[in-house]
Amino acid sequence: AVVVTASTGIAASFIGGSTLHSFAGIGLGSFSVATHLKGINSNEHLRARWLRTKVLVIDESESILEGRR
Repeated sequence: AVVVTASTGIAASFIGGSTLHSFAGIGLGSFSVATHLKGINSNEHLRARWLRTKVLVIDESESILEGRR
């Protein structure tokens, strides 16, 4: 499976994806890596999402709207 993500909700909506944090299931990402991994592994849905993902696309391109200022 290919998952397409972006860093913001607006960017994600432009590319038909989700935010990276939403996909990852880490909310604001304010805990340690170990805590997040424990949470992901204990959540069957999140764990399955990660396991079936073969390619993770993270869109970090410059906004197309920035050139129109």
